[in-house]
Amino acid sequence: MEAPFDIEYEGSPARVSEHELQEMRIFRITFTGPRKPLVITVAETPGGKKWWTSVPQGRQKEAEEVGRLIADYIRAKRKEKG
Repeated sequence: MEAPFDIEYEGSPARVSEHELQEMRIFRITFTGPRKPLVITVAETPGGKKWWTSVPQGRQKEAEEVGRLIADYIRAKRKEKG
């Protein structure tokens, strides 16, 4: 699991923490300001297509945008390690 890390979303910092819940990898994002925390995970269709989704559903746009930022952060960190 990743240690907690910070990203920038819509010009403001947000804290990301990774957790495991019933064998699912989930991320909890805590925003600065009045926005409620967001919990997201990667879902997969039977055909293998993956996408970010909120848990519970309802904040799909945020899940996709923040999910991309998380994926970029993790990829960059892995690339640095070589």
